[in-house]
Amino acid sequence: MKPSIRLTLLALTVGAIAFGLTRWLVCPHADADEIAWMKTEFHLTSAQTAAIEKLHDDYGPVCMEHCRLIREAGVRLTALETANQRNSADYVAAIAEMNRLKSVCHDATKKHLEAVAAQMSPDEGRRFLYLTLPKLVDQSHAAPLDLR
Repeated sequence: MKPSIRLTLLALTVGAIAFGLTRWLVCPHADADEIAWMKTEFHLTSAQTAAIEKLHDDYGPVCMEHCRLIREAGVRLTALETANQRNSADYVAAIAEMNRLKSVCHDATKKHLEAVAAQMSPDEGRRFLYLTLPKLVDQSHAAPLDLR
């Protein structure tokens, strides 16, 4: 077997293991502590809290899928880099795909945060977005965005 094929298979295996461990170890997107923090920090009513919790529960699988796709794209990029393919058309396409996936994730998360803010009073919603939207810039895609 060619060394580049062996290396690609190794990178894919490591990526699959990392993905499995991340899914197993990472707490759910809408953990109770985060919801409790939001309720206190943004003076939420019980109805607002329930609506926001439902939004988080509904968005959790979407978020996890975005992160999974970005991690897989990262494994592909690493495999191409390791195989010294940085000047190849495949590498350029992989970079473009990574950028596209990150953009999709960013836009979807921004819409989710705006939907959460819409459940709050106008002042608290603006403050929530002021605190959370800047965190999108540094999102690692290794785990859901930490709102606190």
